[in-house]
Amino acid sequence: MKKILPIFILICLISTGYTWPFGKKQPKPTPQPSQVEVVKNKPTLQDGRNLIKEISAELKTAKEANIKLKNNLNTAVQKLQQAELKTQEVQKAADNLKIWGIEQQAEAQKYFDKYTNTVKRYHKLKLIAALIAAAGGVLLGLQFMNLVPPPYNLGIPVGAATLFAALVWLFL
Repeated sequence: MKKILPIFILICLISTGYTWPFGKKQPKPTPQPSQVEVVKNKPTLQDGRNLIKEISAELKTAKEANIKLKNNLNTAVQKLQQAELKTQEVQKAADNLKIWGIEQQAEAQKYFDKYTNTVKRYHKLKLIAALIAAAGGVLLGLQFMNLVPPPYNLGIPVGAATLFAALVWLFL
């Protein structure tokens, strides 16, 4: 078995072409130019008829293709006209939407101006109410001023005014 295996491998290598150092190199074939003779036949009447038939068949197919192309061109032109009409409709709708948006923005600006004016008026009225409450707090503090000893008695009208103004400001 030990002698058969190397012999078998050697035979396989020889038969598969892996015998590079031992084998002969085959020269590469080079192409040889050859002349081709064209035999010119004299035209016959039958050849002319066949040529005319072939040309007329090609002409018929070209005419059919031309008719198909004309039909395709007509349908493409119709589709293009329809697309242009739809584009004009979309453009009109977009212009109308743009005008509507401008009107809505103007209306929103008008309402926002009204809102800001109302808020300003509300804060002015709130300030007036807080000042009236502070005046009431001063008057109430003057009533209770005599119950507190002298260094602290000036803080009662100020504290009452601050308390009343803060309460009115917070709850309004």
